[in-house]
Amino acid sequence: MAIELFDKNLTLLSKSLSLRTKRNAMIASNIANRETPGYRAQDLVFEKQLNNALHSDRPGPLRVSNSRHFDGMDRQPLEQVEGTQINSFNPDPRMDGNTVDIDKEMAKLAENQLMYQAS
Repeated sequence: MAIELFDKNLTLLSKSLSLRTKRNAMIASNIANRETPGYRAQDLVFEKQLNNALHSDRPGPLRVSNSRHFDGMDRQPLEQVEGTQINSFNPDPRMDGNTVDIDKEMAKLAENQLMYQAS
């Protein structure tokens, strides 16, 4: 019983830490490449996917009896959430095409580290 009680919470914490570690690496890469011409800043978004998976009451993919039934398109098991890698938007890229905004990256890094520690 205790395992079932805490299993979803432990899985959520583990997945959150894993995704925050990946995001931290991407932000660090952005900071390291702030002087690289043509470099496009990247980010990892996963909060919505994690939230959808967390609030899914079913353990896995929805089984359907007819091909016209909905298949639970946006829901996936918590363990399968990997996030989506995106190019960070910067309305004012530098003349060399680099889109890293060091102030925004440092703010994202601080926020991500706080969320990691809170997990």
